Amino acid sequence: MFRYLRTLVSYFFVSIVLLSAGIIGTFYYFGQGLPNYSHLAHYEPDVVTRLYSQDGHMFAEYAYEKRIFVPLKAIPKIIIKAFLSAEDKNFYHHSGIDIPSILSAALHNITHAAFSKRPYGASTITQQVAKNFLLTEIANKVSYERKIKEAILAFRLENAYSKDHILELYLNQIYLGNGSYGIAAAAVNYFNKNLSELSLSEVAFLAALPKAPNNYNPQKNPEAAKARRNYVLQRMLEDKYICEDEAQNAKSEPLKITARHNSETVYANYFAEEVRRELVEKFGEKSLYKDGLVVRTSLNIEYQKIARQVLKEGLIAYDRRHGWRGPITNLSLTDAERTITHLKDDTPFWVKKLQPINNPPGHGHWLLAVVLELKSEHAVIGFKDGTIGYIPLSELKWARRYINVASLGPSINHPKDVLKISDIILVDKISTIENKTKNQTFKLCQIPIVSGGIIVMDPHSGRILALQGGYSFKISQFNRATQAWRQIGSTIKPFVYLAGIEKGLHGSVTVQDIPFSISLGKNLGIWRPRNYDEKFMGPLSLRRAFELSRNAVTIHLTHDIIGIKNVINLAQRFNIAEKMPPQLAFVLGASETTLLRLTTAYGMIANGGKKIVPTLLDRVQNRYGKTILTNISIQCIGCDNKLTLGSEVPRLKDARPLVTDPVSAYQMVSLLQGVVERGTGKILLALNRPIAGKTGTTNEFRDAWFVGFTPDLVVGIYVGFDSHATLGKHENGAQAAAPIFLEFMKKALKDQPAAAFRIPSGVKLVRVNVETGRPTSGTNENIIFEAFKAETDLSHLDVKENAEPLTSQLTSDSPPEGLY
Repeated sequence: MFRYLRTLVSYFFVSIVLLSAGIIGTFYYFGQGLPNYSHLAHYEPDVVTRLYSQDGHMFAEYAYEKRIFVPLKAIPKIIIKAFLSAEDKNFYHHSGIDIPSILSAALHNITHAAFSKRPYGASTITQQVAKNFLLTEIANKVSYERKIKEAILAFRLENAYSKDHILELYLNQIYLGNGSYGIAAAAVNYFNKNLSELSLSEVAFLAALPKAPNNYNPQKNPEAAKARRNYVLQRMLEDKYICEDEAQNAKSEPLKITARHNSETVYANYFAEEVRRELVEKFGEKSLYKDGLVVRTSLNIEYQKIARQVLKEGLIAYDRRHGWRGPITNLSLTDAERTITHLKDDTPFWVKKLQPINNPPGHGHWLLAVVLELKSEHAVIGFKDGTIGYIPLSELKWARRYINVASLGPSINHPKDVLKISDIILVDKISTIENKTKNQTFKLCQIPIVSGGIIVMDPHSGRILALQGGYSFKISQFNRATQAWRQIGSTIKPFVYLAGIEKGLHGSVTVQDIPFSISLGKNLGIWRPRNYDEKFMGPLSLRRAFELSRNAVTIHLTHDIIGIKNVINLAQRFNIAEKMPPQLAFVLGASETTLLRLTTAYGMIANGGKKIVPTLLDRVQNRYGKTILTNISIQCIGCDNKLTLGSEVPRLKDARPLVTDPVSAYQMVSLLQGVVERGTGKILLALNRPIAGKTGTTNEFRDAWFVGFTPDLVVGIYVGFDSHATLGKHENGAQAAAPIFLEFMKKALKDQPAAAFRIPSGVKLVRVNVETGRPTSGTNENIIFEAFKAETDLSHLDVKENAEPLTSQLTSDSPPEGLY
């Protein structure tokens, strides 16, 4: 008996020794070459870079993994308790692995092996940290090798770091589905809340996700998500973190994902993409997507909303002027399939055919509909949800058939002149005071092919306040505001005239609107530039020539007085383009530039001749709040000095150099005001405030421009096709671009008082007849105050009160139609 016991004990000790040796050998074998974990002591996770508007609204994020880092001490206790209950209730009591949980999992795996189910892992939070940080290459591999390596690393992590540090790593690193890395990002993406705003039900749901985030998505698997949430709540109750009433109330709550409110959404994709490119250029792609930069931009949310809206409306207005290009497709429904009357619980056939049809890019809030009936007074349409609506004949009148840019089909007298049964179209609900009771009335819509851009800028700083580079970013990410190099037509003329003003010209100088011709060289023919109306007006004041955008005068001034080199020099000072050929065609807008450059150049006229550089970024900070970039054009002298009695008071110094003198700039502003008051921009008189600006149109009406400004806001508009196709006859700057500027200014300046342009010192204002440019003492509507330099000798101008115009052609209320 004794010998038997001794043998049994010997076997036991040998087994223990062999088992220990096996464990040690296993740990030694798998512990070789494991990743170094020392970097976790100074954990810097990949965090999201966020772009903010000037008033603090976040409008874009960039990250490989969208994560918001939150220190453990800032995480509400209830969230920590929920994750402990769901994932590792013994976290604060084990040394990296939970032996009881491992034995329970092993027993479960043995008993369920026959069912070939995925084995339970019983991983602790520390093991999950080891997997997610250090074993990423095999993290998704189900194997005992991975589990052993996890256990070894878990022991090492527990010996190296505190429990709180490990838990902080876990809660900020773990993937919780819906593009969310870490609990803070998940709270925003699922519920649009901060961590402190989450309800108990929402907390339990987030804690339920680590096991299988995609399987518990409430939108895809609502019942499974709710069951898993309730499981976590039950565990929290068992762990005495919550009481019975709290658990039951949380279980009874519906589980809903809450998207960000529409009022919080800022549509600034073109602006954001420009910022993204600049950040990559300055800091590199890795920094943008991993370092969690906090970027305060110059974006003005209200201006951006208005800019986007008015550009889209302007492009739609142009598109409607050129007719209906046809439906998206046709479903070819039979009479039975398009029937509207159907059984209460039966889905109409047309719904089943309509639902697979995808909305076209750029549809926005417009709805996809199918034409079911065509009656004399309206078209009956059906929607994907089975409801029906009506398009009245009055909303189809615009949709004459498109033939080409110059031709349309016959007038519309019946819906069948536009639509066919089974046509798939886009519509928009008509929401007017009269239509409140007829909420199923719609208008026919068409996504424009034409595109364009708008830029809104502060002329004093160059800060870009709003930017829209096309009809829809989803249709095309090409930015017509910053990337499209186009000929600019007559919008170049202010810089031609400004070059003349610098040489002593002024608005009262008499100029000649007469034919001009020049030989282009041997066998190259004669160039004879024309005015848009192909007429010549003879002698007139420089001001009137500018207001009416006379091409021949511009050419004569450049060739005879200013000199093409002086014009190019000035254009380069204003950074319109780097390289410009010394050709006379340049002064009529044959050279190319971008809307951004052109708007910036006009901004330098508006601000009195100070150089500005367009900027999107106000300030960039790293993840720790340190400012790493700032854009400031004003320097504070003495701001860093300690103030004492008698010390120098800090003062602001304007570091912006001059590109032209303030008096010449103001004289140009005055001429540009005349364009609005009496010239090609008269449509803007509706604003009833001081406005300066210039229209521009290129040959064959390929591009339409308007750039204008108030004393404190400059706005540039461009309209054109990406293919450089013609916009059509009469689609000039005044017709296609200026109305967009008008609508923007109406909305943007709605509650702002009118402000006059600032007059610098050195300006002499003289009352003159606008038609002749001669000084006068009259008071009729043709009398204005002309701006001269103080030293200008006016003795050569005949004083003649109430002078009559030199030519009766100048007295017309509106400029001739055509290219200008």
